[in-house]
Amino acid sequence: MAILKNEEKDLIKTSLVNYLLHCNEEVDTDLLVNKINTSLPYDERYFVKGYSNNSFTKVLVTTGCGNTIEGGADIWTNHFIENVWKELPRRKHWKLLIDSKRPSNFDEKSLPEDLQWHFHYDDPSITEDLLSECSEIHYLHSHYHKREHIWKWESKFKNIFVHAYPTEMEEVLTHMPELSRLQFNTKVDSTFYESFLQTFKKRIWVGNNPSKLFDDFPNYTESIPNFYKFKHNLELNHTNINNSKVGFASRAETRKCMHWMHGHGGFILSSKYDYQNLKDTTTYTFPNIKFYQWNPRIHDTFMRKNFGIFHGAYFKEPFGYSIFQAIDYGKLPIIHTDWAKDVDYKYRASTKNEFDKCIKRIVYDSEEDRYREFAKLKTYMLKYQNVASWRNKILKTLI
Repeated sequence: MAILKNEEKDLIKTSLVNYLLHCNEEVDTDLLVNKINTSLPYDERYFVKGYSNNSFTKVLVTTGCGNTIEGGADIWTNHFIENVWKELPRRKHWKLLIDSKRPSNFDEKSLPEDLQWHFHYDDPSITEDLLSECSEIHYLHSHYHKREHIWKWESKFKNIFVHAYPTEMEEVLTHMPELSRLQFNTKVDSTFYESFLQTFKKRIWVGNNPSKLFDDFPNYTESIPNFYKFKHNLELNHTNINNSKVGFASRAETRKCMHWMHGHGGFILSSKYDYQNLKDTTTYTFPNIKFYQWNPRIHDTFMRKNFGIFHGAYFKEPFGYSIFQAIDYGKLPIIHTDWAKDVDYKYRASTKNEFDKCIKRIVYDSEEDRYREFAKLKTYMLKYQNVASWRNKILKTLI
């Protein structure tokens, strides 16, 4: 008989109480046993359908990876596969569930040959088999709304890596009326997501900035910030800055304020659908912007275009992978007033008016002033390029 104490006792108590309070008129005893099993060693677990002594499979869930990169979470997942999964003991027991539709241009060779993976919408019955037979479920990146086919297995949830906190995402709209009029193209249910997070044994924040996640979940929540390995180390190009052109290379989430590019000359690399939708539903027309459909294969070419200022003033940005990339390509970013607040960096904006003024300030500043600010931000970023430290912290969490 297993005796649970301390953290294990608290977790199983919370899980059982939450279930019993919300189970309405029926109690599924199999679910109760499953919840207990998640806290027990394999050799001490009770046998129920979906568990067996030979069930050692662990499922990693994400929303995208491989060659079809849509955002920073996909890049993070690729880094996890390359640096963490390959170092896991008995790694073939860890299978990957990509909880989305397979993109038409997905290349199977973009994932390791010995990694077993499955796109949910290829065949939902395979998803069901994976989740029913596995012993644990770990989220590398999740959707921000309820996914019934996975949620019913919440008794197997172990760890979740949190890339953005929906409560903060929605707060942006409350505090900025101009954003509430624009499209919110990520489906978000913050109320459900809080219940979702509560079911995990541990929550891991991947951002380099503070989050209310730690206030709402003070126990069993830790921080393992993402990393960025500098590859190009290009110097500032003052000629490109002097032409006042601005670049934007990110998803068109409302909080990233792509509409601030209106009225300026420059380039946008993002989703054509979201860009056109923004133009169709608002008065923003972007007359001096050259638009490019997002494709990771043209990202390098895009970042070498003749713009010197980068729009990175995103609200509630957890890590800011594209801001790191901007510095790597020798661009001078405008960042939000709440990002990397411990850096004394002056090119910041939290409104469209501040953004416009910031561009003028950069253009009129001396080359020495620009370089000084660039150096401050790069120095701050360099402390996030230790891949080995990042990998070892995650391995310690998983094993």
